Amino acid sequence: MKIADKEKFTKKNLLNFWIRRWFRTIPAYFLVLIAVLSCRLVLFKNTGAFSIKYLFFLQNFMSPHPHFFPEAWSLSIEEWFYLLFPLTCYLFQRFMKNRSKAILYSTLIFLIIPLLLRIIKYSRGIGIDEFSNEFRKIVILRLDSLMYGIIGAYIYLKKSIFWKRYKYLFLVAAVLLFCLLEANPADWSSVYPPVYFNIESIILLLTLPFFSGLATTRIKWLDAWVIFISIISYSMYLLNFSVIEYFILPFIIKIIGLKGLPIEKTYVVSYSLYWVCTILGASLLYTFYERPMTRLRDKEIFKIK
Repeated sequence: MKIADKEKFTKKNLLNFWIRRWFRTIPAYFLVLIAVLSCRLVLFKNTGAFSIKYLFFLQNFMSPHPHFFPEAWSLSIEEWFYLLFPLTCYLFQRFMKNRSKAILYSTLIFLIIPLLLRIIKYSRGIGIDEFSNEFRKIVILRLDSLMYGIIGAYIYLKKSIFWKRYKYLFLVAAVLLFCLLEANPADWSSVYPPVYFNIESIILLLTLPFFSGLATTRIKWLDAWVIFISIISYSMYLLNFSVIEYFILPFIIKIIGLKGLPIEKTYVVSYSLYWVCTILGASLLYTFYERPMTRLRDKEIFKIK
């Protein structure tokens, strides 16, 4: 938002934004993607539902996400949003010569079009029985979800007094809206499904003023732990499911053996190992790969001048 709100949003700004964004996400994604593909080839002698589309985040652009590396569906939405929204702002500003209107029209496009597509699809009865896969995990149907975060950032930058003054009121509104929404989550008839995601996004938006103002818990070890998890969170996201739960955890359990243990103890041991492996693996991935790759974006050679 800071880049799009510059007095002169240039092609150089746009390219530098993409470079910084992609250095942050794509190298680690490709590394884990290769790791998952390699594990499948070694263990199952096949590539499963892997497609070349994964290299361009197209695997769920207009259709349900394949079973291969299933958690990547949300990353595809993020990558396409951060490609298309700045580009739309840039094009509008270039032809309209008006920064504020460019941002406004771009925002409206990203809020309205995905919603309309969901309404059209739902009205035709397509994918209603598999709502999560057919609606929740498809890029073109979910681009509006990130738009609410951009709206929050804009309010924070332009209306900071308003943002801080009513943070408790917004938090209460978020809690009440959440309670109404989840009073009977199985009853989809209480909420029109195409707008369900919009309501979820609005709830999260309303919580941001409160949580953005929490600088510290005043408990040093807890602050340190929260910061640590925040830093490695992207690596945790990439590793926790397809790598840890599908490949590494079963391998470790097979080695140590859990036969003879009560089901309750087996679950506790498996669950504990899952978190240990996820945090340890993410720490290693972040320290030795994600962070070094991210730092490359600050090299002069990668800066557009």
